[in-house]
Amino acid sequence: MDEPFAEYREVGAADPLRQGDVLEAVEPGATMWQQHLLVMTADCDFAHAKHQGRVTCVPLLAAEEYLSEMQIPKIRARLAKPQVSEIRQILSKYPAPTISDRRLREWASEEEPSDIVKMLELQQADAQRAMAAFEAIRTMDTPTDNLEEGIRLLVEAQLSAPNPPKRQNAVKRVMDKLREPYTQPPGDALFLTAISPGQDEGYFAYLRHIEQIWEPDISLGPSHREVTYRRISRMRDRFTHALVQRFAMVFMSIGLPHQYEEHRDLHADLLGGKYA
Repeated sequence: MDEPFAEYREVGAADPLRQGDVLEAVEPGATMWQQHLLVMTADCDFAHAKHQGRVTCVPLLAAEEYLSEMQIPKIRARLAKPQVSEIRQILSKYPAPTISDRRLREWASEEEPSDIVKMLELQQADAQRAMAAFEAIRTMDTPTDNLEEGIRLLVEAQLSAPNPPKRQNAVKRVMDKLREPYTQPPGDALFLTAISPGQDEGYFAYLRHIEQIWEPDISLGPSHREVTYRRISRMRDRFTHALVQRFAMVFMSIGLPHQYEEHRDLHADLLGGKYA
């Protein structure tokens, strides 16, 4: 009989710390960036103590946290564009001051839409359309505490805008974008269905955020000493290698201007000159 699928495997206290190990913060109040970490330090660095006791990790974010933090803002920006364009088109008919797209969007969150329309001295139908557009931006940019609330506000914002879509289409616009990181993984993240026993709600390894942990602060098994993290599992080799490859691609060397190299070399030449 086939074993249940999982990207991780369990490890014992006797297994040394390795690349691909999953760490869990002991402190329950740890931030989402520190609650669960994936060890990226290479095995050879552990073997030869090249890491100087510092263990490099990336966060494993719960799927809802990742989508709320990384994807909802992108969807907001995408849905705000047509509303800003609508407002700008209306303003083009009036002797209004030049206002940037960014400022128009910020303004919607700072003032009541009705007050903004009065200040702009918009008339009748133009005032109604502008007020609806400002209200849509205001709704979608409202801060939220969870993914469900974020989705609800994005849908409501579309329905309150000028020329609103059908509800099912408004929902689809949001959900299609939220599903993309699963089916079309971005270069800086990878979805994992589970990271340890009982931790199977779905997680994203986010590769642009780096945390460093002192190795003595990590417990590999039951421990009486005070620690910050405990190891709870290890990613299977294929997933560890895939994550390390993506991590390397994110931080691959980028060509820099020739002038930078000249100034860099000058600083190196001047270093210690007063001691010559």
